[in-house]
Amino acid sequence: MKALHPASVILLGISFLLFASTRSAPVLITLGGGSVMAAFFIARFHLLRILSRSRWLLLTMLVLFGWMTPGTALPYLPGATQEGLLLAADNLARLLLAIAIVSMLLSAMPPPALVSGMRTLLAPLAGLGGFRDRLAVRLILTLEAVDAARQGGEEGAAGANSLGLPVTPIGLADYAAALCSTGLLLYAVLT
Repeated sequence: MKALHPASVILLGISFLLFASTRSAPVLITLGGGSVMAAFFIARFHLLRILSRSRWLLLTMLVLFGWMTPGTALPYLPGATQEGLLLAADNLARLLLAIAIVSMLLSAMPPPALVSGMRTLLAPLAGLGGFRDRLAVRLILTLEAVDAARQGGEEGAAGANSLGLPVTPIGLADYAAALCSTGLLLYAVLT
């Protein structure tokens, strides 16, 4: 079976993120927790790296919402409020959901395929004077430079001479993914 076009994979990820983010708190927390668990098994390296870089943001959100939101005081957590901790859980679930989806996208596609998918999704902006092409070139060069810096070499300069994005044809599975994404987005907006 042919793999999905990178744009279809990105669109499914964004659709699921928007769908899950518009749900009520219990459903959002369940979907967020499930997504983090799935990302832990599918994309452990990327998930742990992004979580380690986001740990201060996560802690800050917990403290700001949990301890600085007025509401019913909790006797076992001095200074924390019930409403604040619920608000913190809601917002942390949204952020963890986004982190899980990004880590799975990074694990599922190499950087050139990711950039190619983003370029395809930006096709409606093609009339803006090459905006999407310039964005794609800058993004791929940035990703190559980050990868070269992580490996500790100068491969980024050599990679710029052979810059290219994969061209993936759109197949029947991509149309099914587009319908699924549209359904998720419509359900998120209409409910």
